[in-house]
Amino acid sequence: MQKSTYRHLISFLLFTALSMPAWAQWQLNNEESALFYVTSKAAAISEINTFSRLAGEIDADGRATLDIHLSSVDTAIEIRDQRMQEILFEVASYPLASISINTDVRMLENLSVGESRTNNVTYTLNLHGMSQTLSTELNLVKLAGNKIQISSVSPIIINAGQFALAQGVEALREVAGLPSINPNVLVTFSLVYQQAM
Repeated sequence: MQKSTYRHLISFLLFTALSMPAWAQWQLNNEESALFYVTSKAAAISEINTFSRLAGEIDADGRATLDIHLSSVDTAIEIRDQRMQEILFEVASYPLASISINTDVRMLENLSVGESRTNNVTYTLNLHGMSQTLSTELNLVKLAGNKIQISSVSPIIINAGQFALAQGVEALREVAGLPSINPNVLVTFSLVYQQAM
């Protein structure tokens, strides 16, 4: 290859790389993100649980994704974590729950640091082999030049029956010897997506 052709090729590749949308490089910051859900049992007992391992990104088209590693469920009781993994979530077959939301890239890019926006959005939740399209209200805040926070405005109600989990809930009730477990859970989250500087 002639030197001039080689230089043109290098210049083209550099131009292409620099021209790619920056959004492709935004990744979820697991340490600064959190997702909680509240369960109710025996008619009067409510408990807060979480997941310690989350992943996701915002791609060049503004598609924000969240992957919840179900084996990282944390109920503060080890045997209950194990039962949740094996009996309810069946993590051997369904290791992840995933959420995807289409965001407005132009709006996100134009946010000033400290500025926030609240939007009604439609999102897709894939859980236990089932997929549902749902809607909620989200708050977006530009935390810094390289950080965006996306959080729920109000708790989201997820019904076990929508995702073929009702049988697992009943199995948990039986093994725990409880009179009842509410099939609805309330979910809240705060997710921070960060771009490498």
